[in-house]
Amino acid sequence: MLFLDYTQVQYCKIKDQGKTISGLIYNDNLFIREKAFPKEEMELAIKECREEYLDHEERSQIATLLVKEKDRVGIWMQNNEYKSEIIDISSTKQNTLGTQGSSRSSKSKNSINRISLRQIAQGMRSENGVEIKTRRYKLKLFQRCFLGNEAVDWIVAKTKFSREDAVALGQKMIEKGIFHHVLDEHKFKDEDLFYRFTDDEGKSIWNSSV
Repeated sequence: MLFLDYTQVQYCKIKDQGKTISGLIYNDNLFIREKAFPKEEMELAIKECREEYLDHEERSQIATLLVKEKDRVGIWMQNNEYKSEIIDISSTKQNTLGTQGSSRSSKSKNSINRISLRQIAQGMRSENGVEIKTRRYKLKLFQRCFLGNEAVDWIVAKTKFSREDAVALGQKMIEKGIFHHVLDEHKFKDEDLFYRFTDDEGKSIWNSSV
């Protein structure tokens, strides 16, 4: 589950059997809203998302977002089958960035270029860094790995970058060979994908916990 603000996603309209339903786009994936709660019921929304979606045997295999909007909190599930039915994409996300979007982008790139990737990597692998352990996906174990979204959380907390900039920083670390997706199938994403530091390759399973 990812907990996002509405400014981090892009809303759209989808045609479904003659009706129009709401959707949103995040990291090039389409999500459909399953439930919505008043913003005052944030804790209830988090609780239901965990119990009804994350702990559900089938639903837990589908990416789920918890999005805080202006007046409500929505639970959204990934469903790319509707991608061909998108009829309108809101420019809200772009407008939210404001007219200084290009200058902000330039400043972000400069900030990322100035930061020491090795220093960030050392921090991430330290005692107060991201949680590195053996993780299980279906029936397979992946040794000494960390989650992409937890790494983004850590980078944001330590650098005060936006999540978007944190993802860009993580991708730069992948390009420099500091870490990689365990199956080399993904770029760096703000999702619960498994990544492993190059320095941890080949280390014994006994050095980590399941």
